[in-house]
Amino acid sequence: MLGFFIGLFVGAFIGMTAMCLCTAAGQADKHENCTDSDKEIH
Repeated sequence: MLGFFIGLFVGAFIGMTAMCLCTAAGQADKHENCTDSDKEIH
């Protein structure tokens, strides 16, 4: 039972870390695309 809880917390931590990295990468891509389109307009 203890192993289940340890695995649960470790899995949740890894999942949250992956979600944060994906969210940050998505925001960086949007920001990069906006700056590129701004450069093309000007």
